[in-house]
Amino acid sequence: MTSSVQKSIFASGMQSPEGPSFDRSGVLYFVDWDAKDIYRVSQTGERSVFVNTGGVPTGSKFHQNGHLFVADGDLGILDISPQGEIKVAASEFNGKKFCGPNDLVFAPNGDLYFSDPRGSDPEHPIGDLFILRKSGEVELFAGGFQFPNGVVFSDDGQTLYMAETFPNHILAFELTAGGYEKSRRVFVKLEDGLGPDGMAFGKDGNLYAAHFGKGVVAVIDPAGLVIAEIEVGGKNPTNVAFWDTCLYVTEVSKGQVIRLELGVEGQALFGV
Repeated sequence: MTSSVQKSIFASGMQSPEGPSFDRSGVLYFVDWDAKDIYRVSQTGERSVFVNTGGVPTGSKFHQNGHLFVADGDLGILDISPQGEIKVAASEFNGKKFCGPNDLVFAPNGDLYFSDPRGSDPEHPIGDLFILRKSGEVELFAGGFQFPNGVVFSDDGQTLYMAETFPNHILAFELTAGGYEKSRRVFVKLEDGLGPDGMAFGKDGNLYAAHFGKGVVAVIDPAGLVIAEIEVGGKNPTNVAFWDTCLYVTEVSKGQVIRLELGVEGQALFGV
């Protein structure tokens, strides 16, 4: 089932790359949580530091207004302008500071869903999934998870997918009109490795999930079947993002961003 595709190193020399996102011009932004930096890399490979958050940045997504929203494990949800001005969009729920946000995704209407997993594991299922409404209000979507991680929406915006790392599975939440949970199911159970991390949908309808500890991107069809596993050249891929017909994978064991030439375009996102 392991699939081989042409791959190349797009960026290297980082400590802990994660949270890749493309702006409208094809510049890749990604975080380095150990260095506390957010990098940007042009399609010609020129890399520079965009900002240093001073916290623990782990995930990023672009808003339609051009701002980069970042999940930071120490600071909360950050709103970063194109000029690099950092504002804290949310840092607590009901007066209690978040445990440590990890990944985030915009719904089609502009609401932001984000995972908050720090400190959660099989013995301490305290991970939460929150909604940051366009109004700025924070709501609890669901809780009691063993490290909630990557989050992504179906193309029609009616289903939210969340990687729960320690059970090694991906959950699918059917949503109400208001964006709340209507029902949930295990979409796919993965094998080996530690568990799923970041994810992205391709226009082919398949879900592409970084499988941390296994060194592959799992390709999952709409029925929830793993139809291929793409080796990335390092044991710990953390997240993925599409640009054009390539998938870009952040990988922490070697501190690289890998480009996989899939011949598949990514699903259109809220911010791009």
